[in-house]
Amino acid sequence: LPLPEQEHNRMHIKYSSPTMLTMGSTVFAADAGTTYTDQSTVTIKKAYKLTNEGTTSPAETFTLVQVGDGTVRDSEATSAPALGTITGATFAEQAATVNGTPGEITVALPTYEHVGIYEYTLKEKEDNQTAGVTYYGNDIKLVVTVIQGENGKLRVAAVHTEAEGEKSDTFTNTYSAGKLNISKTVKGNLGDQSKYFEFKVTLTGEKGKTYASSYAVSGGSNTANPTSIEIGKETTFLLKHGETISIANLPYGVSYTVTETAADGYTTTKSGDTGSVNADNQTAAFENSRNGEVDTGINLTTLPYILVFAGVIVIAGAAFITRRRKYED
Repeated sequence: LPLPEQEHNRMHIKYSSPTMLTMGSTVFAADAGTTYTDQSTVTIKKAYKLTNEGTTSPAETFTLVQVGDGTVRDSEATSAPALGTITGATFAEQAATVNGTPGEITVALPTYEHVGIYEYTLKEKEDNQTAGVTYYGNDIKLVVTVIQGENGKLRVAAVHTEAEGEKSDTFTNTYSAGKLNISKTVKGNLGDQSKYFEFKVTLTGEKGKTYASSYAVSGGSNTANPTSIEIGKETTFLLKHGETISIANLPYGVSYTVTETAADGYTTTKSGDTGSVNADNQTAAFENSRNGEVDTGINLTTLPYILVFAGVIVIAGAAFITRRRKYED
């Protein structure tokens, strides 16, 4: 029996053997001139990508699970045997790239007693989700066509990972992380640009997600500043004018709060002090301003009296000069 025409039009096949199946010629009896090779496994391709350049992906193993029982078409079989061992694609830390690093998941195929078409639904396993990683949410369809060869039954597998309106034999996982910057500016004629101001930073993760033990911190000149920060732990930093500290590789979805402790005598303007990481760079900016009068030694409230006194001196000087001239004459 031939496969339905629509099945031919949407098959994407990767073989464990270099022998390729000619589309449109699938039948349950081996055709003359066409060679089929039995597949004991089927390989599903995937890619591990970075959203932002300069971030570091965590080590990860992506794998699949069979969802429900398989279904049977065009066969004497009444049920589909369960798939065998599924071996995930393992990636080391920093493996993901912006263009995508390839990997493979291998599915062992069972032994079939009858020829026919066996269809399975696979889903990406998401038990322990890593923070920042986007998992593939669509169903993955595996079709195994069992045909009768000269020396026994042959298994020919096809994989469909396409979303609606698309066709692909590859699915993608993405790691999304960004950098949180905390900046300090001091202004005003009484603003002390050598003074260190204290900041409290708290990072909060999403429930059910796995995070790194800590995230690296760089920048700032105060030697008391820590070089890392942990999720859920309030951490203190010291910054003076013109300085910025940066927390790198924070997974998307991490929320943050940055608080400046009391800066007596200063007017504080801030922006971005609370939020959630969702871009390659985000900044919590703090500006402290302090101004005051400059004492020049002249009390402006006595100025009128000073002017009168000055006028008296001028008049007296003029009178003295006049009398001297008369005396000389």
